[in-house]
Amino acid sequence: MTEPQWQERLEELLAKYKPEHNVELFEELVTECTAISTWEEFEEWVSPFKDQGCFRGQGDATWSLITTLERKVWKRWIVETDSTTSEIVDKLKPEENERALLREFQRAAHHHYPRTPALDQTVDWLALMQHHGAPTRMLDWTRSPYVALYFAMQSDQGTEAALWAIDLKWLKERSNELLRRQEKNCPDVSDSDELDRYTNHILLRPDNDEIIVSASPKQLNERMLIQQGELLCNLRHGSAFSTILLGMLIHPSKVQRQVVSKIKVKKERRAEFIERLHRMNIHEASLFPGLDGFARSLGVRLDILVAQQVEDRKEAFMKYRRSKIKLVPESES
Repeated sequence: MTEPQWQERLEELLAKYKPEHNVELFEELVTECTAISTWEEFEEWVSPFKDQGCFRGQGDATWSLITTLERKVWKRWIVETDSTTSEIVDKLKPEENERALLREFQRAAHHHYPRTPALDQTVDWLALMQHHGAPTRMLDWTRSPYVALYFAMQSDQGTEAALWAIDLKWLKERSNELLRRQEKNCPDVSDSDELDRYTNHILLRPDNDEIIVSASPKQLNERMLIQQGELLCNLRHGSAFSTILLGMLIHPSKVQRQVVSKIKVKKERRAEFIERLHRMNIHEASLFPGLDGFARSLGVRLDILVAQQVEDRKEAFMKYRRSKIKLVPESES
């Protein structure tokens, strides 16, 4: 969206701001008005973020930005007494549960992984846990909008997927600005090695401010390299990922241009998008090296073949109707 449109939306949000509706307000602020239905519309949306952005694809447009750890510890339950019934929603001991998972993973990982990180390399340990499916505070992004589009279109379930984009240069500068307000010894954003060491040092502290940072492990695994992966994580467990991002957009000053965007993608063109990405060598087998990835790629390939066969059947049916020839259904095998 244009700068005036962004600024207008931001002012509208601030006018009706309520902390209990942070996630909804954030999505209302960053979501584009129209959905992507063609490749050209996708390229147009990507354009402002292509040089310095990171992207995330989600198979369902209704999903929020939420980490696997948040999903596990946010719980809703009912408490009934003699006179009342209360519904409680709370985040259950995220720091304690995270440390327990990390400690258990560190104790056992060497049995399965020969080159484990040093024990004090927290970012690398959480990245390794994320890579192998353990719940973490990390959220997977990619520098490639095409990889993000593949993950958005990967599933044939639902009618709309979603793509997210963040101006990574802005995120690093804003997070560094906020970190340097918290501690004077925080390195400048220009010193990336020192800043990575600093982030690793403070990551598990319970008194961090609510800031989203780019977390760069020293050792990138093969999959992360291939997918051009970028890990973002929250420095504090108090609020949801989206809520922290919203706070960064308005504090310590309002961002005057769009640096975060969400756009819906219509899945009616899924086959076309997947086919284009396949010609760019972006598919399950290339993104997930090994026999498992190749086998899964055959399932997606079958989806494309069946989609084309459906279109062929529709065209044949219409041709027969136009020529007034009765279409005799093929016997099912």
